[in-house]
Amino acid sequence: SSSSTLWTVMHADLTGFGNLMKENGFQHALDQYSDKLIRVVQRLAPDAILVSSKGLGLLTYLIDRGVWMGPSIMLSPIPNWSNHLRAQLLDGSDGNGCIHVDDEALFEVEWLASMKILKRVHTDTALGHPLIVGIGTSDDEHFLIVDMMEESQVCGNAVRIEDSEDAEKSEIDNGAIHIRTTFVDCPTWSVYSFPGDHGWKTNASNAANIAFLVDQAFLDV
Repeated sequence: SSSSTLWTVMHADLTGFGNLMKENGFQHALDQYSDKLIRVVQRLAPDAILVSSKGLGLLTYLIDRGVWMGPSIMLSPIPNWSNHLRAQLLDGSDGNGCIHVDDEALFEVEWLASMKILKRVHTDTALGHPLIVGIGTSDDEHFLIVDMMEESQVCGNAVRIEDSEDAEKSEIDNGAIHIRTTFVDCPTWSVYSFPGDHGWKTNASNAANIAFLVDQAFLDV
């Protein structure tokens, strides 16, 4: 298929998950909603999954459970400590082992485990499972997402494509330019930067950018 692929958005209704997460933490909310999450994905049978911010933890859970193995789009992803991330760091144990992580290093560890899970299904070009990421252009967005992804070294070094002749650039409605970052060891991964901070994805002017990201998930699939 190509960027002209026709697609529609189907909403996975997890009403209440966000409030429960804020009150009791991500793992507690996941415990309460995991069965519903799996049922929703199996019922909708999507061609791609899009998650935003802390939805990264839902995506890695679905991958870890073997429920999802298709193209994924992430908008400014932020990891959360959870049992399936701990199990990943314990090399596939049941997640009940003990891991001592300094608070200052927790975010890096969360990214490391998340990256390892994502790489299970988003590495082989032949399988057609791209991972498309959209972030804002702010320094915080780059540091908290791209730098953390690179520092994990799960996918090797990041390569910013901006000035080369074969750079993927495309002007859109608000006049922005897509700047793409890839990773040496994960050829199906692309990170695109758009104007704004972490809230860029809720700005109506970026609707075309989000549609662009979805289109990229279906390129050459």
